[in-house]
Amino acid sequence: MDLNVVGMHIHELRNQCRFIEANVGVLNQSLEKQAPVGIFFALQGIMTSANQLARILWTPRKGGKERATKLREMLGLPEKHPLNNESILSLWDYSDEANDQWIAQSKDEYILYDFIGDIANSQHKDVEMKNIFRAFDLVAKIYTFRGVGYNMDALLKAIGDVSNRVNQIHVRMFPEQWKQADENGAPTEAALAQPTPVEEKEPATESADSK
Repeated sequence: MDLNVVGMHIHELRNQCRFIEANVGVLNQSLEKQAPVGIFFALQGIMTSANQLARILWTPRKGGKERATKLREMLGLPEKHPLNNESILSLWDYSDEANDQWIAQSKDEYILYDFIGDIANSQHKDVEMKNIFRAFDLVAKIYTFRGVGYNMDALLKAIGDVSNRVNQIHVRMFPEQWKQADENGAPTEAALAQPTPVEEKEPATESADSK
């Protein structure tokens, strides 16, 4: 790939990692304030950027295979990686149809949506994951969306691995940006914060319905 093309992709990968870092900050603040909208907003932002990272580096499209392979080689990323995951890669594909399919398969089932709390110790402990539309388990740190669960600690660890590799390339390609980013004039390192532990408490919000 042309160096300018490589630079564009590396810069975009770093942007997506920084967007995730910002959303982790929003998530932690929202957890502290027990703000449901902020919690789900941040989680959706994290998942959207995770999808973008995955699509750039492990695209399922034939036309992007060469680009993805070369970028992974440059970053030293293996083909087998937690972000190379079908659920993440296809997260927003035909999202409206995916909603229709989820609604159809959950007909007459006890469903759970917009729940935040400790599912195992709630009245919804017996609900099957496939019948959860959106929920965040504060204890297990599992974000469930349309019946698929994502371990956020594991996901952020995998993203942190990608971020560190991207930063090592980015700082060499765009040193001036890193110098400007540090108040002391030295390159800074983008580090993904992990969600802070939260005390067990009553759920900030929960919704359930039996159809």
